[in-house]
Amino acid sequence: MIRGKFITLEGGEGVGKSTNMAFIKDYLEQHNISVVVTREPGGTELAEKIRQLLLNNKSEAISEQAELLMMFAARAQHIKHVIEPALAQGKWVLCDRFTDATYAYQGGGRNMKISTIEWLEHLVQGPL
Repeated sequence: MIRGKFITLEGGEGVGKSTNMAFIKDYLEQHNISVVVTREPGGTELAEKIRQLLLNNKSEAISEQAELLMMFAARAQHIKHVIEPALAQGKWVLCDRFTDATYAYQGGGRNMKISTIEWLEHLVQGPL
């Protein structure tokens, strides 16, 4: 079986990721390509809970390090339980944000060291 393809759509809020995601999904399905649509952080039950902690936490400020680790914890679940199985089955995976967003938000936005993000990226994602 031919391995599927992994496509991520990156960008800030309101730039058209959802519109483009729908267009790409429809195009692929019209060409008989099986598609999985997902998002980050999220994509699995545990990763969605982490997403809620990250986006809706009002009880205490999340440290930059904790935020980065939570992003990669959610990503590890997502890769193992959604992305890799779909790719192995020959499906194409369309993902609303992925590691590029981590470089932008945690690297650029939170001034985290790029080398730290790179290290976690290789640890969690391997040769994805």
